[in-house]
Amino acid sequence: MVARCSDPTTINNRELLGKEMAKYCGGLPLAVVVLGGLLATKHHTYEWERIHKHAKSYLRRGKDKCEQQGSGVSNVLALSYQDLPYQLKSCFLYLGHFPEDHEIHTKALVRMWVAEGIVSRVGEETSEDVAEGYLDELIGRCMVQVGRRDSNGRVQTCRLHDLMRDLCLSKAEEENFLEIVNLQQMETFSSSMSTARTSNKVRRRAIFLDRRRPLESIEEARQLSENGDEDANIYVNLIPQNGTYLRSLLTFDTQYSSIIPKVLRNTDWKNFKLLRVLSLEELLLEENIPEALGNLIHLKYLSLKSASLPSFPSSIRNLGCIQTLDLRFYSAADADQPINCFGLNKVIGRMKCLRHLYLPMYLKVDDSKVQLGKLSNLETLKNFDGEHWEVQDLAQLTKLRKLQIRNAKSLKSWATMEETDLRQLSICQHLYKLFLGGEISKLPGHHHLPPNLTKLTLCGSYLRQDPIPILERLLNLTALCLWSNFYLGEEIVFSANGFPRLTFLGLSFDYTIKLLWVDKSAMPSLKHLSIQRCTSLAMVPEGLRYITTLQILEIFNMPKEFIQRLQVINGIEGDDFYKMNLPKEKQKTPEEKLGSQIPANAYGLWRSDGKWQLLLLPSYQVD
Repeated sequence: MVARCSDPTTINNRELLGKEMAKYCGGLPLAVVVLGGLLATKHHTYEWERIHKHAKSYLRRGKDKCEQQGSGVSNVLALSYQDLPYQLKSCFLYLGHFPEDHEIHTKALVRMWVAEGIVSRVGEETSEDVAEGYLDELIGRCMVQVGRRDSNGRVQTCRLHDLMRDLCLSKAEEENFLEIVNLQQMETFSSSMSTARTSNKVRRRAIFLDRRRPLESIEEARQLSENGDEDANIYVNLIPQNGTYLRSLLTFDTQYSSIIPKVLRNTDWKNFKLLRVLSLEELLLEENIPEALGNLIHLKYLSLKSASLPSFPSSIRNLGCIQTLDLRFYSAADADQPINCFGLNKVIGRMKCLRHLYLPMYLKVDDSKVQLGKLSNLETLKNFDGEHWEVQDLAQLTKLRKLQIRNAKSLKSWATMEETDLRQLSICQHLYKLFLGGEISKLPGHHHLPPNLTKLTLCGSYLRQDPIPILERLLNLTALCLWSNFYLGEEIVFSANGFPRLTFLGLSFDYTIKLLWVDKSAMPSLKHLSIQRCTSLAMVPEGLRYITTLQILEIFNMPKEFIQRLQVINGIEGDDFYKMNLPKEKQKTPEEKLGSQIPANAYGLWRSDGKWQLLLLPSYQVD
């Protein structure tokens, strides 16, 4: 941060200010990191001086109140919140919905922000792109931690440090932004009942069980939920007068309690007309969701992911403003049985504002197919099956960005490779992520695939011709996943100059491929190679040593002989050890070789700068 300036006097002044402010952090790494993230956004000395002045003020305020040791740390964190632009404060406070240590899925998070109206589009950017930028800024300020990234480097999950979450909840309470109801804390219920008259203007509520508590506590919560239906809504502070202003209602880990099903059944949803976000994930419902939920005309986000429902909730047909609809629930009668949905077209086809649609894994429908052309704003479509949809309407989804097809064989024209049908998909200029599941006899030419694809997954394709000569001409492709017998042949060739931008390649659960051939100059940008349970594969490809950009090699559940070819055992290199492209300076002595060797018991490993570390030891070995 200091090095950005070349003036020695300015550098010296900032160093002095930085050292003094660092003292306020009390030696806590989080506070130091957050303070650093805050200062990283300041490019002028006067801004540093202002932060220094405010930090002193916050610390003095804490001392004046005779707070306990460590208050300086809290004040530094509070200062990071106060420095946020107004549009980021609500985004940060919204994170308080999620339980402690919860892995927050960023796609769902940004869509909740958008549904609530916290984030709106700016210029040519979509509202979700703006929201992702806000999340990146919170991460850059070290107020939000990154959990996982996908193969393209995008943040998949994030979380809050426990101290940062304490700050979030404290500020949310101060601003009447959010109320948390923990079904395992008995005091929550008494508190909810006593404050029901004063908290009726709270706009957001989260209800969850604390899974970290002992099993006895869960049993207590379960016993408590056996009380009469008339008490259930009081327990969670979800009574009619509290619904007037409510914008978001989220539940977490409530499958252990019968309170929420009672609440859903008893709630007078007529008073919740302003509700924008409703998440009922993982709920176990013996009866369908109330018909009255279909009257939430302002609802824009509804998630029933991993919930258990007796039937398809046809009441959602009236949700005319819905933007995100996650229907990946399962049947309460039998999780492996398809979900009955008759009149699917009447339910989904009228949702003209719909942007993101996640369908159940398996659906049983009548003869009427959904008219995709009516969903002109659709950007995400998961679990698409040509048996239920008018395939030719795909060409009308010009805004489509992500498409997951589970039963490619149902697109009969695809199976015979009539290119006129595939051109419909290539019209989707914005499509950048495509999942093709199911049998495909032959891929079309690369010019009939979406031109802007960055990630492609083939799963269970049973291709009879090597798909690589076609796929390697997709110039924008950065991630390629080839799963579950995607190819019936025994050899795959990655030719020179193919896949110029590919950074991730994953091969898994293929039992026929025996040889991978990588030409020199193939995949010049590859950073991550994953090989999992390709049991017929004899060895890593010869050309792997030419890929100087490779940073990570993952090998999971591979035969012992395959692993031994990569190892150094008793000082003797395996047949494929030389292919690992280890830096020469790390191989000058036998000790250095042994220091960078693959562990003898490794079945999952990764390499970085010539050093191998164990990733996974499965409970069984592949012989």
